[in-house]
Amino acid sequence: MVLNFEQIRISSGVIYRCGKMEQFRDAHFFYTPSQGNIYTIAELKLANGCKKLLVASLKREIFCFEYQESPSGTLMPTARDISFTYIPNAAEIISLDAFNKSTTSNEFVIGITIIKNSNDADSTLETYLNIYSEWEESEDFNIENIAQNCLTVELNFIPYKLCHTHLVTWKNDQIVSKEMVFILSGNDNQVHIFKESSSEHNYRELEGNNFFPEFSKTPSPVVWIDIVYLNNFARRVTSFVCECGYVKLLVVDVKCNKLIYNFSTRFGNYIPRVQIYLEKDKTDLQCRNEFIKCLADDKTDKTEDEEFILNLVVVNSILPAVMFHNVLKYGLSDYTTLPRLDNTTVLTSCEVADIDFDGEKELLIGNSAEEIMLLKRDKLGDWYLEEVKKISGPILGVKYIDMDGDGVKDLVIFSTKGVHILQHDTAQLQKTIDSKLENLLCGANLL
Repeated sequence: MVLNFEQIRISSGVIYRCGKMEQFRDAHFFYTPSQGNIYTIAELKLANGCKKLLVASLKREIFCFEYQESPSGTLMPTARDISFTYIPNAAEIISLDAFNKSTTSNEFVIGITIIKNSNDADSTLETYLNIYSEWEESEDFNIENIAQNCLTVELNFIPYKLCHTHLVTWKNDQIVSKEMVFILSGNDNQVHIFKESSSEHNYRELEGNNFFPEFSKTPSPVVWIDIVYLNNFARRVTSFVCECGYVKLLVVDVKCNKLIYNFSTRFGNYIPRVQIYLEKDKTDLQCRNEFIKCLADDKTDKTEDEEFILNLVVVNSILPAVMFHNVLKYGLSDYTTLPRLDNTTVLTSCEVADIDFDGEKELLIGNSAEEIMLLKRDKLGDWYLEEVKKISGPILGVKYIDMDGDGVKDLVIFSTKGVHILQHDTAQLQKTIDSKLENLLCGANLL
């Protein structure tokens, strides 16, 4: 259900319009027997570009959602319950994450944090990080084999957010090593780094300050982390938020492993999500210029790349979300308070994506009132709430990814009831493609 705001005026005097979310159709829904949390969904990107989803519920079940080709050649949505080893029956899954170590084949590593409950009230909670992987690279993807190969790391803290990033080492202006590491926050107010030891075939914890100085001190447990690398891994932009509402943004010179910029602010409430996103992307600009250049028989002059502009979205649970603009230039001093529909709902998640293919990125914010709010910018650059789509169940996560491998991204919504797959309407999509091709050809003819 899409709420039409054409005739609704709120106190700010802004009239909301509808249309963008109506271009999506409810393609599939996967029911989960028990709910998860904001940490229990992860995507698996295969070497061929296809993506699968791992979704965990608090009561030990882990499902793999994917599209498989039927004997007739059509793609069928499937959901499989995957039995991961070394997860006791009484355990609760707190968070999960996954990454592919290879760019040419499938060499997945999956991390799952668990709490082992005990009936003894006096006993301490046992917490673990289970890391699953295949022993060797493979062109085929077999998640059942991965689920049987487990390395267990015993933790002395309650785990929170589990994610991954590159650990890059420089020497004489050259990258000498680049490998994936797990990053795990905990209730001990620390952020822990786990790296694979190839010789010992296990994972060991690194001294975080030696490799990620931005995590040296936090006032309370870190709830969410987002990391972006720039300039061929020479710069790292990290933002994280703590349980107390403390938000930090840091820029690290990866070559010498030192902080360049350090910005922080504090909100008076719990913040479930921060997200860094590129407002202007060199890669997209280069691809567009090269395409036009090819159409025009190489008659165009070379255009200099525009600089990266990074924005930071902070999703407040109760207060309105906040957008910090061009953080590399202004830090956390230039910001806009984003509109919201109902001050009684709890905001839980967000995704930044160009869902209508107009070249401008939109904000999709999920909340506890079973709604996805779509925010767009007008010609003056001001954000407004364009429309709201109703979903069955409070929202835990939103992703905009290509699930069926057709080259068009799908809107994946993770709610307390399951996973919703929304796909673009094919007729509307074809009109958009035809219009863009016509504009590109007309632009090439003018050169």
